[in-house]
Amino acid sequence: MAITQDYAAVGWLQAFLGINDPLLQKTRLETKKLVDCIEVICSLTTIREKRDQIETSLETLWDFCHANQMAWALNQVPSLLSEWILPSNDDFTISRTTPVTLSSPKELGAALGIYDWSTNVTMRIRSAEFTTWQRRVARVGSGAPVGFTMATSKTDIMDLNCIASWKANDWADGSWNFQIENQPNMSASVDEAIQVTRPELAEGLSAILNAIDWADRTLRVTKNDKPAAVTTIPIWLPLGDRLVPIHESVYGGKNDLVVTQVFANVWDSVWPVIYCRRRKLGRGHCELKHIKDKVDQSLSTEPRLFTWLVVFAELLSQVYTSDGLGICAKYA
Repeated sequence: MAITQDYAAVGWLQAFLGINDPLLQKTRLETKKLVDCIEVICSLTTIREKRDQIETSLETLWDFCHANQMAWALNQVPSLLSEWILPSNDDFTISRTTPVTLSSPKELGAALGIYDWSTNVTMRIRSAEFTTWQRRVARVGSGAPVGFTMATSKTDIMDLNCIASWKANDWADGSWNFQIENQPNMSASVDEAIQVTRPELAEGLSAILNAIDWADRTLRVTKNDKPAAVTTIPIWLPLGDRLVPIHESVYGGKNDLVVTQVFANVWDSVWPVIYCRRRKLGRGHCELKHIKDKVDQSLSTEPRLFTWLVVFAELLSQVYTSDGLGICAKYA
């Protein structure tokens, strides 16, 4: 099979166009709407261009993920992870000691950096850098902070409670401010998104495989429970792709995952298009007409499973192969 990289240059809906059937078109449009919801919240450009759709996009994505065993993906928003990296500032590091639990689309939007947001973090700073900072504050006549002098003399590293605040600024040039608690004159600003270390796939593999199993059992229309034939990884899978263990589970039955042949067929129709759309199809080719035929087959026989798999694949790609969801923090 083979698909050329030119296939990636067309839009998402065009990529899945095939038979001009009203029922298939309905599923295409519903699927595209969900993919658009993901794209709207992932870059400054789309947020500014579609600002009137942001609230609806957040609510739509939130409801779909929570109803379809994909809420775990929303908890992988980069700003919610523990260790923050400030590319242009090496005076201190920031870590999150208290996990944040998202309970609404509005809270999701805040963690993504779409809205102004404040959260509790810990600032770790060397005493020498802190002392220099403290003296600089005093020199400008704002009054030296109280209560740190003895602490700096006793330790090389200080862990200070801090409030991190993101200013969305109409999605033009958002910035972070780090304010030491109870020390109004001790703050630092960073005019860029923070970076975090991307989570390892192994950490989320159990939830991902459980979601696949749930979708196969719950969303499949075809009442054929025949297990999928064990096959090798397709040649179109990009070399070194982080998602290989998941494909190995579906195609090769690894990690004790057994899916039906129906599920495997839909999987095989969706992923070549996902990779090609992201210009990541690294090996071999996929015949365009053959892929369109497989997509049409999936759309006509398994519309709910098809839509679920497209959203699932887009979220996995954002978390494990792209910058991540949102604009105030990115994967390093």
